[in-house]
Amino acid sequence: MNGRLKLIEQQLIGIDSAAFQNLCDVYLALREQQLASINRTGSQLGKQKTVKGTPDTFFRLADGSLRYVEYTTKEEGLVAKIKDDIDKCLDESKTGIPAADVSKIIICFNSRLDVAEETEITKYAESKNIRIELIGLDWLALEIYSKYLILAKDILGIPLDTGQLLPLQNFIEEYDNKAGKLSTPLNNQFLHRKDELKDIDNHLLANNIVILSGFPGVGKTKIAIESLNNFLAANPCYTAFAVSKKDMDIGEDLRIHLQTDKDYVLLVDDANRQLLNFKQILGVFKERRKGNIKLLITVRSYAFNDVKNECSEFSPHEITINKFSDQEITDIVKSDSFQILNPKYQKKIIELADGNARLAVMAARLAKEQQQLFLLGDISDLYDSYFQTFIKDSDIFTNKTLTETLGIVSFFFTINRTDKPFITTLLKDFDIDYYEFNEAIDELHKRELLEVQYSHARVSEQVMATYFFYKVFIKDEILPFRILLFNYFPAWKKRFSDTIIPSNNSFGYENVFEKINGTLDEYLYSNSNNEENAMEFFSLFWFYKREKMLAYFYKRIKDLPEPEGGSYDSDYEMNAFVWDRDKTLDFLIHLFDHPTESFTSSLELAFEYCRKKPEKLPELIRRIREKILFDEPDEHSGFIRQVKLFDLLIKNFKEGKPHFVSAFFALAQTFLGHHFQITKGGRNNTITFYQYPLPFYEVTQDFRKKIWVALFDSYEKYPQEVLAVLKKFKPGFEKAIPEILKFDLSFIIPFIDAKLDPSSFENIYFVREFVRWLNREDIADRSYQKLNERFISKEYEYFRKLDWNRVRGKQDYDFEKYEDFQKLKEEDIRASFQFKDQTEFVELHKAIQNTLSLEGNNGWGIYQSLDIIAEETFIRNHELGFQLLASLFQNYPPGLNPLYKPVNAIMQAGEDWIKRLWNLLSSWVHEYKVYWQLSFFDCLPQAFCDEYFRDELISTLNSVDVPISYLRFESIEKFLPVDKDIVQTALNIVVTKIENEKLAIRLSFHFFEKYSKFVNDTALVGKAYIQQEKLSNLFDLERNGLKTIIEQDENFLFTYLSEFYTNKDWHNRNTHNHLPFLWDLENHSEIIKKAANLIVEHNPYFGIGEYSLNILFSHLSGAQKDRAKTFILDYISLYNTDTNKMNAIFDIVRHHFPDFFETAFLHYLSLNTDLGTFREIYWRGNGGMYNGETIIGELHAKEWQNIMVFTEKAQNQLDLIPIKAYIKQQIAYELKSGEEERKRKFINPDW
Repeated sequence: MNGRLKLIEQQLIGIDSAAFQNLCDVYLALREQQLASINRTGSQLGKQKTVKGTPDTFFRLADGSLRYVEYTTKEEGLVAKIKDDIDKCLDESKTGIPAADVSKIIICFNSRLDVAEETEITKYAESKNIRIELIGLDWLALEIYSKYLILAKDILGIPLDTGQLLPLQNFIEEYDNKAGKLSTPLNNQFLHRKDELKDIDNHLLANNIVILSGFPGVGKTKIAIESLNNFLAANPCYTAFAVSKKDMDIGEDLRIHLQTDKDYVLLVDDANRQLLNFKQILGVFKERRKGNIKLLITVRSYAFNDVKNECSEFSPHEITINKFSDQEITDIVKSDSFQILNPKYQKKIIELADGNARLAVMAARLAKEQQQLFLLGDISDLYDSYFQTFIKDSDIFTNKTLTETLGIVSFFFTINRTDKPFITTLLKDFDIDYYEFNEAIDELHKRELLEVQYSHARVSEQVMATYFFYKVFIKDEILPFRILLFNYFPAWKKRFSDTIIPSNNSFGYENVFEKINGTLDEYLYSNSNNEENAMEFFSLFWFYKREKMLAYFYKRIKDLPEPEGGSYDSDYEMNAFVWDRDKTLDFLIHLFDHPTESFTSSLELAFEYCRKKPEKLPELIRRIREKILFDEPDEHSGFIRQVKLFDLLIKNFKEGKPHFVSAFFALAQTFLGHHFQITKGGRNNTITFYQYPLPFYEVTQDFRKKIWVALFDSYEKYPQEVLAVLKKFKPGFEKAIPEILKFDLSFIIPFIDAKLDPSSFENIYFVREFVRWLNREDIADRSYQKLNERFISKEYEYFRKLDWNRVRGKQDYDFEKYEDFQKLKEEDIRASFQFKDQTEFVELHKAIQNTLSLEGNNGWGIYQSLDIIAEETFIRNHELGFQLLASLFQNYPPGLNPLYKPVNAIMQAGEDWIKRLWNLLSSWVHEYKVYWQLSFFDCLPQAFCDEYFRDELISTLNSVDVPISYLRFESIEKFLPVDKDIVQTALNIVVTKIENEKLAIRLSFHFFEKYSKFVNDTALVGKAYIQQEKLSNLFDLERNGLKTIIEQDENFLFTYLSEFYTNKDWHNRNTHNHLPFLWDLENHSEIIKKAANLIVEHNPYFGIGEYSLNILFSHLSGAQKDRAKTFILDYISLYNTDTNKMNAIFDIVRHHFPDFFETAFLHYLSLNTDLGTFREIYWRGNGGMYNGETIIGELHAKEWQNIMVFTEKAQNQLDLIPIKAYIKQQIAYELKSGEEERKRKFINPDW
């Protein structure tokens, strides 16, 4: 007898009645396929005890039939006991159910019946007219052994499996208990990864094998479990298990738990670490089964190919799980599981984790334990704990060769094992045996500390490289840092940067500096005469050698020649110095970051450099604004940097040094703010913006006082500069901070009272604007408003009447909407500007002059007011109004558009006034003359459009010598009754001027739809259209004008295409042009064929981006699309041997009709099976947009595989043998290319 079956029988014989009843209930629940309900009336709820009652258990099947179950563990008198149980089950007084309603009685017992006993019981049941099923010891043991071994384990306590196939919840509990503090809990809150989770969910539904690959700690297991839970919720027929590695054979577990007729989904976690188990699972996967099995596999990136190769025959789908973003790490540590809410702690955790959720969780725990020490101290212990997940139970740090090898690979990150010359030199430098080194790499690979692929060895992630580099070269000095620096810097500068700086940040400046300081000094001394090496050294190690870098640049700056005159300007354009940065300032500005002993010296040296090079001062001002603005980190040091900066500025400003004078005014304006816009570069090319409010206490009070005092004391010498600072004095983007503003006003108000001239328009305007701004701030003491009583004049009041400014208008009118302001302002202007004679025009001209003298563009406001004033004056007094217009012409404000209101008013006054206005305009000498003349014709009533004004209009058009942004042909159309050719004449003038004088004259909207019918010269219309398109890419966006022209002359389409789609400047083609109306033309097929050929013949096809032919197929309607598909098939029929045309037409199919590709492709194959032609066509396109994680070769291989699927559907398979062979070659080539991509990414993850 099988030993395991015997053990089951023994356990069944000795089982107590309650356990036996539980076992049989579970057995029946597993066995019955159509179970609708089950009730265990003979068992106590929540306890392993039996209670008296009949039956012991009953259940109902899906067909409605009722079955009773009785259990007994008695061996003596068994036949009598079973008969008695039958009688009780059929006794309606005991069960409450008629015997006829019971379809079967099942008797379970843990002993044996002989044939006579079994016959007796069966005949007894027949006599009672009831079906009976006897389940005894033998049957039950065989069922458990062959089908339900889980009962042997869970109820009989027989350890039949190895515990490697666990229900999900058991797996999670085991994972969390086993990992302790060394891993991310699987039972914590699931955050982010929504897109990845959706991707996994979709592919797990569509595929039987899905592989999740990624670096350690990125959450592969967590997201896999989340996806499994989603899958189970949607597919309740599946049962889930997770494979837990225990280094034992898993075969028995699979046989026990996976029944052939049921559906399962298995999580194979870290499949690369249990390949033997994985192979056995695949063996079960291959078996013929009634049920289905799905596999969700996690694997570290470096081992992906190993796992994929094992299951490649099943076409697994791969999904890459990338590192967490900084924001996602923040959300994880902020969650209820960890509650790290302080931004300082979050920032440090982000830097330490580098997208690794496992390390982030450990850092969060450490932060909660250490509090402030976490921010300031050495976190070596964190890394030691983290890397116990990799080196626990390992002798790695007692094995010198393993440690040295790990340190070397950690520095270089990737070692090419086939580069023997490099490795030989490297190992000679560090006195390591070549063969021992390679053996160590293999051993470290086995321990998963190194990844080995493509003859390269590398550390699996940068965090690990930093840790082992620091431990080997710095902390424990197992290998000398000196050899590394002298032999491999600056050639390997990037690797020094990637190891030294993270070590400094993670393990503490002092810890690193103490170990390498002597070596740095030695290197710098030995390269003191090598300028290139010295500059490379300072560019990386400046934070360790500040004073020596200052001394180095002091000598360089001292040797510069004195400047030859020139001024010191501090202004710069917005994007100045972004790309063209001064190298000397770049080095010195490094020292601006921290209030060290070298801070002031670096500032002084930078200003001295700008004294000798005046053109560099604007860049220094910009860098100071970027580096030394008030910010939260400076609070802890009492804003030492900002105080020292202005102590230096004020001292030299008072001494009158010109470069400091310019810098003081520029920076005073900046540093007197209340809020500061801070922009910081973050990890992974991110940028952070925020507003920092200045705290107000003794330090900042004294700081501001020094600036205000120095500023106002210099007013006599620099009045315009001081006033410029005051004009731009604003707190920032936020409202002013009340206590700071109160302090500032204690200096500003006395200065205004004592120094500013209350009769100066400039000063009055400034003061009143300043008061108006203060009125919007939260200020308790409003005594500053008395300034308005002193700073007022008739000149200012006149300006305010003219001033069309909505914001300032709030002082004068009560309104909510801008429309209300316009109405009120217009009424006020009409009432206020009522002139008695020409002498009063002087005040108006002065007000105009004052308005235009203000900063900002005030021309539009002047226009609004003058338009109303001139109209109102003419309405009240024609003569005076006309004199006002003539007066305005004599002092016409620059940039002011023609005033339409007074022109319209004059037009209503009659023919004499119209001619008088025209004579005034004709005699006016001004650059805006032609604009006024054209506005005259815009307003000229139809009744006066006679031959005289026709001639004047033509003369005006001929005189145009300035750009016209909008030539209204409505004004010209009015002359058609006088001259039916006026539109063509005008158009001819415009076209000639654009062509010969290169003037930008833009026609009115919809000109070609509306006016081309009045032009008999179709060539002129076409020429005009092409000119207008060249003048503006916003012209005729809907192409209605083009449609109108082509409907009159279809040949213009080819002229148009020849102009814009056949020149050599194919880079600037407008591929977003759309001409769907062509498909509605009567002979559209021939027209589009000719157009397509014209485009194809003059536009090289590269397969990248949108091809010019797209303009014929974009924005089509349903009927147009049907015509286009027919056209495509016809085009293929005509030109299937022309590879240029085929490339173009299949590009159209891919971009606009992807669902039509198979039809078009098969149509092509039915016509042309020539391999040479086939090879020249970009069937899958050429390139595309890919994200950084995409393996392009594999993507291309899948596209070729799809093409092979289509090819297999063709009718002429014999003729397609060469083509199919070619497609297979392309698939193989792309897969090889994909492998090369993986190799490059393995060698350099940043590639």
